Amino acid sequence: MGIVQAPNLLITDDDRGFREALAEVFAARGFQTHLAKDGLEAVDVVRSMRIDVALFDYHMPRKTGLEAIVEIRTTAAQLPCILLSGNLDDMIRQQAIAAQVFSILAKPVSLPDITSKVREALELCFPGDNHSADN
Repeated sequence: MGIVQAPNLLITDDDRGFREALAEVFAARGFQTHLAKDGLEAVDVVRSMRIDVALFDYHMPRKTGLEAIVEIRTTAAQLPCILLSGNLDDMIRQQAIAAQVFSILAKPVSLPDITSKVREALELCFPGDNHSADN
């Protein structure tokens, strides 16, 4: 029997309650969750450990989610990043596409939508990997 690893999920949002609620949801589904309150912290987390999928709020102090993704691309080019925003416009969408964002989700986002998108990112970007997260 092979080694089963919990996928590492980074959740970046300046809303503490939102990021902690998401962490509980994903931990219950077998993910190892890592939290960051802004884009600067997120960049540090990605540089310090293996992250399999990352969620980013767009609007955050110090560094937006998109700015963090662009910086992360220099060291973790293949990391699937999902951008969340309550205020999406065409410019943000175009910038996200240019930054090779895996998906863009509008807030408020439903739990089924966000969990299925994270699962899809994990399966498409790491096919055949032996991760243990449940649906």
